[in-house]
Amino acid sequence: MNQSRQDGEMNCPCLTPAVGRRAGVFPVPVYCRLAHGRVRVPTREQLGSLCTADRYHDCPGYRRWAASLAWKDV
Repeated sequence: MNQSRQDGEMNCPCLTPAVGRRAGVFPVPVYCRLAHGRVRVPTREQLGSLCTADRYHDCPGYRRWAASLAWKDV
């Protein structure tokens, strides 16, 4: 995955590149860093259809993450 967030707002803000020791562990070169530090690894299909296709708002993990941010602002 060579896209960056500078390529527009198409990538999910939870998407984190897997570097170092994690780079070869996951089936895709990224993972999701969700609320409370939880890590979720998307499948290749989810990465293409949700995470980098401007449909990340449909992802249940993203919705939980966004809701947790809303509670912090209250």
